[in-house]
Amino acid sequence: MMEKRKEFLYESSNSFLGEVIGYDDSKYVVIPSPLEVTTSFLKGTRFAPSEIIKASLSLENYDFEARAEVKNKIYTLNELDLTSDLNMDINRIKDTVSDVLKDGKIPILIGGEHTITYASSMAFDDVTFVLFDAHADFKESFNGVEITHASVSRLISKSKKIVLIGVRSLSSDEIRELKSKDVKVIYQSENLDREIKKLSRSLNGKKVYISIDADVLDPCVIQSIGTPQPGGLSYFQLFNSLKAIVKHSHLVGFDVSEVIPSQTKIAEVTAAKLIVDVIALNEFH
Repeated sequence: MMEKRKEFLYESSNSFLGEVIGYDDSKYVVIPSPLEVTTSFLKGTRFAPSEIIKASLSLENYDFEARAEVKNKIYTLNELDLTSDLNMDINRIKDTVSDVLKDGKIPILIGGEHTITYASSMAFDDVTFVLFDAHADFKESFNGVEITHASVSRLISKSKKIVLIGVRSLSSDEIRELKSKDVKVIYQSENLDREIKKLSRSLNGKKVYISIDADVLDPCVIQSIGTPQPGGLSYFQLFNSLKAIVKHSHLVGFDVSEVIPSQTKIAEVTAAKLIVDVIALNEFH
């Protein structure tokens, strides 16, 4: 059991929402994953997990949007000790997620760069990955490297079914690849409500992992992110999309990535609130 690994234990002041609960009694396990090896533009995502957890202490346990109380459900692991050796770090994340799954709990990863989602995906079988992202992240390689934040979707698609939502930045090569591999993409320019309704019906009863790259949101909502892109979803467009998907599917995992800590703390608070939202929606839909 994870509880026996004392190095994972957190003091309550460092736990998400300040929750004081034993590992055995939890349903959700937060895994702070400060991976930052392949970022290509703005740096600092490795500092986000601890800052997002600190920011969560400013939030209420009651989720007003979901009309639900989130309490006594979340256990927070110590921040993973990553090495900057990408292969070693990916295996460390994968193994931690696998341990949490074996104990019958739902892992929630806080990044770090978006590559954490690929690492997490290796611990799952027969799961659809729903990725909210401004970028398609379907590059064959980036700067001569195959495993990067810019190839996350492609890497996961090799062994899992994926759906991309909110995409508004990609290359012509990626467009051709996505079409040839018949990947479901809901572009930013499409009618989001209509497409999410169709998607949620197709996911009815299926196991789903949800990943949120913070750049899917309009920069007016979160400015401090690894690879910002003009346009994007409003907070409530994202919330309503999550609500529809979680309502119809069986949530088995979740992550949020690409936040960079800021002086205003808005990015960190927003990321923390999204985690609360997903838990609340999953518990009380």
